[in-house]
Amino acid sequence: MADPVMHPVAPTQEEWRAAMGSFPSGVVVVTSWEGDRPIGATYSSFCSASLDPPLVSICSGRNSRVFGPIAERKAFGVNILGRGQQALAFAFANGPNASGFADLPHRALEEASPQIIGAPVFIDCTLEHSYDAGDHVIFIGRGVRVDFASDVPPLLYHKGGFPDFAPL
Repeated sequence: MADPVMHPVAPTQEEWRAAMGSFPSGVVVVTSWEGDRPIGATYSSFCSASLDPPLVSICSGRNSRVFGPIAERKAFGVNILGRGQQALAFAFANGPNASGFADLPHRALEEASPQIIGAPVFIDCTLEHSYDAGDHVIFIGRGVRVDFASDVPPLLYHKGGFPDFAPL
């Protein structure tokens, strides 16, 4: 007689990455300052955490170029990317020399995080909490300022690509 109880096997890292890639997400560039130099990295692990108070969460790898600056400055910016901004997402994607800000127009109010000119939405955040989560840290930020530049549909990421968004 066959054993009716399944014995689960933990997924490999490749299986886990493939499973997580099956869920479409928006694309953001998280920014901060490294000294007086703007720094940013592309993230798809971003979401709203609370309406009252206004909180967001990002899951940051400990090796991300913005991890140290966020932890040190206790602040970060979230630049929500829109349709057609794939090149911007790639400019800030992981890589040994990916700075993104080389010739990119940006601005920052006093004591604020770098805001990418052209990102449809920018959220300036102060760091409220951080939680260890395996090889990542979950940063919870309080939204202190929001800037709406346009109502372009969001840039989506799914299974390694950027599918077009078609609202119903």
